[in-house]
Amino acid sequence: MTQRQQRRWNLIAIAAVVIAGILAITAITWLDNPQVANRDTLRPISASEALITQANRVPRNGWSGLQKERLSDDEQRQQQKDLQAAPYQIEAGIYTTSTSELDLNVPSFNGIGYIWLRWQEPFQQYLERNMATIDERMVLLNRLISDANPSLEPISKNPQKEPDGSYYQLFSFKGRYYINEASFRHYPFMRVSLPIALEADDIDGQLDYSQLRFKPDTQNSGIGLYAHIIGWLNHGWSIAEYRHHYATNFGLRGPESDYSQVLYEISFGTSAWASFWRLLLPLGVVMSMVLLVFKVRSDEQDARASIPVTVLLTLVFLQQSYRAQLPDLPFLTFLDKVYVVAYVVTLAAFVLVIWIGRRYSSMEHMAEGSAKQMLMQKLERLDVIWPLLVVVFGALAIAICWLTLPADI
Repeated sequence: MTQRQQRRWNLIAIAAVVIAGILAITAITWLDNPQVANRDTLRPISASEALITQANRVPRNGWSGLQKERLSDDEQRQQQKDLQAAPYQIEAGIYTTSTSELDLNVPSFNGIGYIWLRWQEPFQQYLERNMATIDERMVLLNRLISDANPSLEPISKNPQKEPDGSYYQLFSFKGRYYINEASFRHYPFMRVSLPIALEADDIDGQLDYSQLRFKPDTQNSGIGLYAHIIGWLNHGWSIAEYRHHYATNFGLRGPESDYSQVLYEISFGTSAWASFWRLLLPLGVVMSMVLLVFKVRSDEQDARASIPVTVLLTLVFLQQSYRAQLPDLPFLTFLDKVYVVAYVVTLAAFVLVIWIGRRYSSMEHMAEGSAKQMLMQKLERLDVIWPLLVVVFGALAIAICWLTLPADI
């Protein structure tokens, strides 16, 4: 086969690969169904109050939980009017004594602690009319099925009446709870909030947002000595009232239902340095082999070709190791995108090794002269600039991957 024929077949092969790639992307795009938006919303009513371990761990703009929806100024003024008009108001405080078994695959955690409720005479009369206790009208909304009973357990059998006429009762909680917010897109540099969501169990349609409002006890809520997760940094806690909008009226006549909710969150984050040493440094060491692939002597083609193959197998192993710790996410995390860059660089190195090997093979049949000398200089120049190309391309690609990350979740 002549050199012209070989080039023609190479161009045909490249065109076939490009067309196959376009067809594959088109097919995947056609098969990939977008996620249906959930019309349920959770929007904060009161400002989140937080106790933090260290002040420098809080963002410059103040405490920021992972819940996204915010009320406008007009809505905040309206909710204050609604608060005054609500016949039932309950002060709620939450104190977590211990947290454990954080599982990102579910995601969920085990939590133990106390919840106290304080209410006035109108709500006590409601309970007496319905022959119910307050724990029968409250539910921990994000509880999961587990061996432990996740419902509220009263410490005392009956509520005690305070000197000011209010009623007070203390409860304990113990169980496994679902985590609905975590910054998986930024993995391994991520945050996760461990929530406890307290809401009225409105079995008779009399405890919706217009009737019952929670007031968080920010002064006495908090976290205990054992409210930590080994391997995670405790960023503090927050508690606030939220307006939970259900996209249904539960079969009753009227508009869709809204309920007051107390959301208590403990925020944990990964250590940036620990993530770097544990996940990114091994990747960097492996990719340095690709960086130096053309520093191997040009006459040792087999050694050159084996390096990208070895690196590829190592990349697959490393990626599977950390992916086992995460749920099956419908998007790429930051670390996933870094591995995509690593795969592209490894593939480019392998293609160049094959191409350069063919050039050296062709040189063996070339007569001495300027053409052979120019080809030799071109190959040597590529050997020199390859490390710089890899570093520049890799740094820019990884920076773009980080800067283009969308909002959490």
